[in-house]
Amino acid sequence: MAAVLVAGGRGAAGDGIVEQWRDMGPRLWIMAAGVTALWFALFGVLAALTNPRGVRPGAETLDLAGDEPPAVVNLVTRDWRLGHEAVPATLLDLAARGRLAIDQVGDRTLVRVVGGRPAATGPAATGSAGPGLTGYEDMVLDHVRGLAGHTADGAVPAEVLTTGPGDGASGWWRRFQGQVHADARARGLSRPRWSLVHRTILTVAAVAAATAVGLAVSTVPDDPDDGERTNPVAAAVGVGAAGFSALMVLVANAERPRDTPEGRAAAARWLGLREMLAHNPLFSEHPPAGVAIWGRHLAHGAALGLAHGAVGALPLGAESDDEAWSPVGGRWRVVRVRYPRWTPPGYGRHPAVAVLGGLAQLAAGAGLAVLALRLTGEGDGGLAGPGVDDDPFASARVELAARIGAAVAVALGALLAARGAWMLLAGAADVGTGRRTVVGRVLRRRVRGSEDHQRWYVAVDEEAVGEEGTGEGGDRPGGTARGDEIRAWLLRRSVAAPQGVTVRASVTRWLRHVRDIEVVPDPAG
Repeated sequence: MAAVLVAGGRGAAGDGIVEQWRDMGPRLWIMAAGVTALWFALFGVLAALTNPRGVRPGAETLDLAGDEPPAVVNLVTRDWRLGHEAVPATLLDLAARGRLAIDQVGDRTLVRVVGGRPAATGPAATGSAGPGLTGYEDMVLDHVRGLAGHTADGAVPAEVLTTGPGDGASGWWRRFQGQVHADARARGLSRPRWSLVHRTILTVAAVAAATAVGLAVSTVPDDPDDGERTNPVAAAVGVGAAGFSALMVLVANAERPRDTPEGRAAAARWLGLREMLAHNPLFSEHPPAGVAIWGRHLAHGAALGLAHGAVGALPLGAESDDEAWSPVGGRWRVVRVRYPRWTPPGYGRHPAVAVLGGLAQLAAGAGLAVLALRLTGEGDGGLAGPGVDDDPFASARVELAARIGAAVAVALGALLAARGAWMLLAGAADVGTGRRTVVGRVLRRRVRGSEDHQRWYVAVDEEAVGEEGTGEGGDRPGGTARGDEIRAWLLRRSVAAPQGVTVRASVTRWLRHVRDIEVVPDPAG
């Protein structure tokens, strides 16, 4: 069809074919929207299917569960997401294996390099790695060695072990992360999220979606005020290529490690060690020098999220926004922190404001969708509008633009109405069920947005939840925490709640609107 359009670009017959093709514009735009929606649905299904599944701990044991380095253990026991505690865990393992020495001098922790630089070998190592060292282990050893070169005795205080300013630390972390992922793949413990089959399916579907969009774009009428005609083939190819590239960028950005049968078996073994170590209340408080007593158990305990004392004293890298240590529940563990803004709709708002806002959005969205549907059903004359009947090119252009605009308006109206309905229901539920009294530890406090429109986030790991005014305990409310994930509260004003303190607040169940937040004594002591 496109070749016919170009071949018939001149003459009355060619003009007739082009106009017939452009008359198909509305149907092609609907087809393009449908094919693109199917691609996103397929992408979502494959992304859900390739997420790592949860692993049940194996038998409790104090024996080291394998020869995997702590960083790889951290990866496979945290749903195949590498945590920043993998870096200090690697340093502790190097100390347990005699590559580094850690001394406790009063309140100070000093780290020293033991021996000279070994020759480079090792299947999982980079070109500079020593015997028995992986590339990421050599990165940590090189980092300590570089700092030790600035002093006569070679001793590095723990507090100066950071990996540099923000950009430098981020680059260092990305290199470390990439090498851990490569080592885990070499051991058969992880694999890329997208297999060849997945990539083929998504690529073929993306070609179909991009082609449909390109064909739809090729039906846009020429501008009668422009002396040159638009080449529909060039328009289709250009827009289609851009659309295909955008879809494949989404696929690339969603890439991440996922589980393998061998990785799940290894994770179960190491989680059994974590269960046993968690029974020892003093294990988490050992400083880094405790590696002289515990050996590699302390390093793997750090990787498993248990050795808070050792990890906290080794500040390798900046504090993570998305990960935090929490002692809630009787033992230190690593939790993930989320900072919602757009979803769920109305999050952090007062229930009454959410109800009013939801009603307004529901009415506006439904009205917009209904109006757009009515305009779509008025026929060619209604869409073309006055003043264009004598100009067929202008009439066709306005007709197509109006249909596209109406379809977009229907979609936006439906989304706005759905958002308003959710806010209305959630706000009404919060009004009807009242608030809970939450007592918990502040893990993160962050400020986001511009100076004129600031948002305050407070991530609280809850210790007790009860009905307002009763002080009774209860289960964690839905939507606040899921396993080791916490959703930070969104506040509209600054509050005096620094990290590490215990607070009590009155919080709604669904929208998590916070009221009367105050610092209270820590129940643990």
